[in-house]
Amino acid sequence: MPAEPFSSAEYPAQARKGASTTKLNSVSEAITREIESGALREGDKLPSEGELAVLHEVSVGTIQKALLRLVHTGLIIREHGRGTFVSGSKVAPADVRHLRFIDVSGKDLPAYVHARSVKRMRRKGAWSEFLGGEGFVRVERVINIGGRFDLYSEFWLREEDFADLGELDRASLEKNLRELIGQRLSLPTLRVDQWIRFGPIPAVAAHELGLEAGSSGLIMELRGYTLRDRPLYYQCLYSGPFSERLVVVR
Repeated sequence: MPAEPFSSAEYPAQARKGASTTKLNSVSEAITREIESGALREGDKLPSEGELAVLHEVSVGTIQKALLRLVHTGLIIREHGRGTFVSGSKVAPADVRHLRFIDVSGKDLPAYVHARSVKRMRRKGAWSEFLGGEGFVRVERVINIGGRFDLYSEFWLREEDFADLGELDRASLEKNLRELIGQRLSLPTLRVDQWIRFGPIPAVAAHELGLEAGSSGLIMELRGYTLRDRPLYYQCLYSGPFSERLVVVR
């Protein structure tokens, strides 16, 4: 038996719903592409709702829904009486420090970053499985925690993304790399997955940390995502034994 057709009243409602969803997706995608390409950068003000409606040939209601969707992703912020702005990396939920160490009184221990090297390579590993592509750049740094102990960090990017960052001096490499990528490439870190385990530390990390070869310690893996859930960076942190309390921020 053939399926019953939509009634004359039901079909137009279904069609309108589908068309509305398509327009909403189209507007959201268009604004996301502008942020992704750098046409809209952190702090830029978007046109008014009315201007956006004319520009995209949709209703103001559709614009309002599209903007609300982008607010939820962290890409834009809406300020009453001022307008809508590109938030970029400043409000991305992954912009917080993922590791904090505190002393016995509960006070945060400061972190001091020292760049060690920048290496281009095609060797495969967990970073290539996550990032994809053929060429990669590994930024090696040592992070001193309050003058008490060190962390060894390997921060991996695709070769093309690193090239787009332009010239980087030592001072740049010793800043927050997530913020640097967000500012220079308009690629904010919107999500980070992280794992902690205890296991053997690689030889280069053990050497930098002053540990014996074959030593075991804390290993933390972080996988950062940007717009459209695209893999952005892969990072590994290594540490030997420490007595300070560790706070992992989600």
